[in-house]
Amino acid sequence: MINSDEIIKQEIEVLLDEIKAVYNASGKRASGQFEQGLQATYTPNKAVIMGYPYLAGRGATKNGHTDGEPYLVESIRDWIVSKGITPIEATMSVTSLAWAIATKIHKEGTSKQYHLKIYEEVITPQRIDDIIKKVSVFNVTQFTNELTASLNLLVQDI
Repeated sequence: MINSDEIIKQEIEVLLDEIKAVYNASGKRASGQFEQGLQATYTPNKAVIMGYPYLAGRGATKNGHTDGEPYLVESIRDWIVSKGITPIEATMSVTSLAWAIATKIHKEGTSKQYHLKIYEEVITPQRIDDIIKKVSVFNVTQFTNELTASLNLLVQDI
């Protein structure tokens, strides 16, 4: 018999597959780290989806920020290499190009027109509501079955 944890796991796995499909269709695939980093953890009656937020873009770096690991320039350099991008200037290295891009992002953030709100696109309020309803229907059915079984036992004892 299926239980609420299995329903949650099935639904979350479908969401993860759809997030990956939207990502692959977006043309933003580079290193494959996004798919590798997308995962879910499960505890009783709960699931948590974890993944990279960078497709949603970012604003300018604020004063007093703490450095991330890896540094933005390193991530951008890896992205440039993965995409096979070469600097236009013959004298510019890939690292110099990565530094220039990272500096611009730190100052201005990323352009909103290129943001991909992948999680919001797939994990909609309607989807969440549908999952809650499926789990609720299961719990009501399970409760009703248990109550019926208990009542049948009581009737037999009378």
